[in-house]
Amino acid sequence: MKYEVKVFAVVQEVLNKKGHIKSSLLKAFNAKKGDEDFLVQFIDHDSKRNYHNKVTMRIRKSEDDEFMEIQYKKRYPVLTTIDDAIQQAEEEGIDGELEVEYGVNKKTLSVTHVVEIPVNAHILPALDKSHHHVTSEAPEIFEPFLTELDESTLVGPYEFERHTGKLNGYKIKLERWLIADEGIVELSSKVKTEEEAQELQQQLINYLKELNVYEATDQLKTELIFENNVSSS
Repeated sequence: MKYEVKVFAVVQEVLNKKGHIKSSLLKAFNAKKGDEDFLVQFIDHDSKRNYHNKVTMRIRKSEDDEFMEIQYKKRYPVLTTIDDAIQQAEEEGIDGELEVEYGVNKKTLSVTHVVEIPVNAHILPALDKSHHHVTSEAPEIFEPFLTELDESTLVGPYEFERHTGKLNGYKIKLERWLIADEGIVELSSKVKTEEEAQELQQQLINYLKELNVYEATDQLKTELIFENNVSSS
């Protein structure tokens, strides 16, 4: 089990005129100016049926990797306890890597399988090839969600940039996204226990408040992407 702590910065305060993260924020987290660029897209039914059932199938490529990553994920909102969310996943027969997205106001359990496909160019496949990869590589427990996926659509692609810094010994990822003309700057880190997640989350919040750039909200990027319905068939 892992916990991914997520907090956000006020976009208007931390992005420069070119839309990139300001050097002042990077310096505050001892992060280098050079970034890692990513491409990401999702494949789903035209009606976004899987998304509405808390299932996503994502294709992602980093400029630094010689492979693209296919991620199959089922999300469970943590309404009471994390153990209750895990029990719900087990009752549905969904297993895989467990991670809690640890936001300020909400927590979400995700169950994930990842497959890597060798590729050299920093591009993502078109709809037909995306469909082929996603359906041919799917783990058995996600096969039910492939039903009628022939009538599918691509959601994306999107680009985002990532810088890597540190805070109190923790590795911090600083990401800048642009979704539906809205910028998002997310700071995140993965830890092993809920106690660590609580402590690091508060440390990040306090530090961003000191910098006068703390955004007191939760912004689930996948939700923003699908709800803005930017897609191509």
